[in-house]
Amino acid sequence: MAERLSEPAPPRTTYPPVEPTGEIGRKNIVLATALFALALLIAAGAVVISLIYLHYD
Repeated sequence: MAERLSEPAPPRTTYPPVEPTGEIGRKNIVLATALFALALLIAAGAVVISLIYLHYD
């Protein structure tokens, strides 16, 4: 039985973490606010559509 050949080391695909800065923090807050507004819009749209459905039922 022959021994398996050793496989080459996989390429490095990880990078060191980015240090938090004021600019990154502001960008994250803007993104979080936009996602929260989108979630509220979707929830409000579902309620409005259900009320319209009940009105015409």
